[in-house]
Parts: sequence; structure tokens; C-alpha cells
Amino acid sequence: MTFNQTGFILNIITFGIDLITYLNSLIIFIWIIFHIYFNRIKQDDRITIMHCMAIYLLLLIYTAILILSNIQTLLGDLYSYNFDSSWCIFLGYFSPVVLTTLYWCFAFYRFCRVVYSPYRWLQYIWVYIIMVPIEFLLICILFYPILYWHDVVYIPNEHYCYVPYTHFRGILWLAFNCYGIPTTSLSLIYLRITIYLRQQTNNQILAIKQRQDRDLLVIRRILITIGLLLALGIPGVVFLVMLRITGEEYPLLLRIEWVFVSLSMIGLSISTVFFTSQLKQIIFKKFKNNRIIVIQNEAIARTIPMNDM
Repeated sequence: MTFNQTGFILNIITFGIDLITYLNSLIIFIWIIFHIYFNRIKQDDRITIMHCMAIYLLLLIYTAILILSNIQTLLGDLYSYNFDSSWCIFLGYFSPVVLTTLYWCFAFYRFCRVVYSPYRWLQYIWVYIIMVPIEFLLICILFYPILYWHDVVYIPNEHYCYVPYTHFRGILWLAFNCYGIPTTSLSLIYLRITIYLRQQTNNQILAIKQRQDRDLLVIRRILITIGLLLALGIPGVVFLVMLRITGEEYPLLLRIEWVFVSLSMIGLSISTVFFTSQLKQIIFKKFKNNRIIVIQNEAIARTIPMNDM
């Protein structure tokens, strides 16, 4: 099997995973909207659910960009189309911005909810709504150097725009800001929260302690999840080291890397449901209610013939 055939298969696999991730995230996102609209929700739970909405909105945007890149690669491989344009350059810059914003949403939300929960202004939902665009703008500024250095370029063999591994300065800046800073920050935040909770007095209100213990448990789960997701970027690091040693770029480097990125996104989409109790309750409550209705209907159907007799 040639490199072209292998690359085409890898792109098909990536496209399938991204499509599943997008549909899964879209269903959950719509489900959350309907739940908020048709149900009365406590303020504390509403903040958590709105946070989940932001996560899935960012997931939808990011996976949409991945799907578009996959389509461009497929069309380029089959028909040799050229997609080089200013819009292509913008998407190559925009995609890591969205991904980094996604990671920062996890960190900021949990940090505020645990350490600074007594502050009244952090109990308002609008704080968490406006923080997402603020984080997004800050990250846009943080990633501006890759545009200034012209490191986002059109990659002819892949038929989309991104920072190639041969642009060492740009790829290091990308990796440091997209993976290094979020991972380090989340670790420091977790350490800060752990110290904070251990310093609390024993006469603290039980309800507050229970909420903090619950949040700490969620943080541990999130850290485990993000740690696993970031570990999926190891192939890219290995290929980067090989590139610096040999001076030759592996032909399928980016296509292998995107398979792992796509797996991380579908993992994030699924794990967010299971690791967020409020969201898990919303999703599985519907299935539970439907199951009860089906069981009741079956029971009624069995009793009708008996009554007729």
C-alpha cells in the first residue's frame, strides 16, 4: 500500500470520527437548550449547564473546522483542487485558538466555582457567559505571532492551511500555548484548590463542604480526562523530534496526528457528559423516562387480553 493510499484511508477515518463527534455534540447541545427552555433549573445548576453549553459550542466549531479540512483533503487527493486563500489562512489560525479556548473553559470555571465561590458576583450566570468571549479574545492575541511570522501556510499535500512541522518556531509556539500552558495551568489550579480545601475549618457549613468536595471530585476527573487527551498528542511530539534529528518530514505526519486529535475530541464530547453530574442527569433522565413509559405500555398491553377474557 502506497503512502497516498494510506493517507487517503487515514483521512477517511478522521472524517468519520469528526462527523460522529459533531453529531454527538450537536444532539447534546440541542438537548441542553430544550432542557433549559422547558424546565426550571436552580441557579447553581444553571451555571454548570451553561458552562457545558459553552464547551459543546466550542466543540461544534472546532469539529466543523476539522470536517472542512477533511473535505478539502479528500477533494484535493481525488481532484487536485487548490484551496489556497486568505480564508484558508484564517482557518489555520482560528482552529488552535478554538481548541485552546476549549481547554481554558475547563480551568477557569472550576477555579472560580471552588476557590472563589463565596464571592457573590461569581454567583451570577452572566459572569461565566462573558468570560468565554474574553478568553477567546485573549487567546486570539496570544496566537497572533504565528500570523505575524507567516507560519500559517497552505500545505499542498494536505490541501488546507496550518503551521507545518518544518516551521519550527511556529509549531513550538503553537504547542506551548495550545498544550503546554493549559496543562501546566490546570495542574497549578488543581494544586491551589487542593490546598485551599485542606485549609478550610472544620466548622464550615456542611452544604458548602459537600459542594466543594463534589467540585474537587469533578476537577480530578477533568484532569484525568485532559491528561489522557493531551497524551494523544504524543505522536506529534515523536514526529517532531524525528524531524529535528533526521531533517526529513514523515509524509503521513499530519494525517496520523489528526486521527489522534479527532479521537481526543470524541473522547471529550463523551466524557463531559459522564463527568458532569448535572449534564449526566439531564441526558439519562430522558432515557429513563422513556424506558418507564415503554415498560408501562407493555404492562398495559399484557393486562388488556386478560381483562377481555
